[in-house]
Amino acid sequence: MRSILLIVLLLIASLVLAETEPVSMDDYTTCAVYHRMMAGSFRLKGGLQIIADLESEKMDDLIKMSKLAAAEEYGEASAEEYFLEEWRDVLAYMTDQINRNYENVSVLKARYKKRCDRLGASLVSGATKKKL
Repeated sequence: MRSILLIVLLLIASLVLAETEPVSMDDYTTCAVYHRMMAGSFRLKGGLQIIADLESEKMDDLIKMSKLAAAEEYGEASAEEYFLEEWRDVLAYMTDQINRNYENVSVLKARYKKRCDRLGASLVSGATKKKL
């Protein structure tokens, strides 16, 4: 009985810590690039411009958060350099994952959608979201 109670308490503690864990520049940048890739995919498909605009707004919001996190992690003087380096690396990695073909974005959705939706849920407040 005690071991079950201990396991339950540890599980609850780990969930609380996971929710309060600070988000890094890398997390924001990864999700910003993911939304950039999704926007690019929607722009290539007909009639999905408003969804592409929404993805672009999410990307912009995440870029802002990433740059703020970079300033906290690396200092104001180095923040932009670290952000751009991370952006280039993640963009190249995701581009390789879809074999440079936006028709293959389902690979990215499977890997990043849930995480990035949770991260960006409270960030989007732009004009496109208000249209929906």
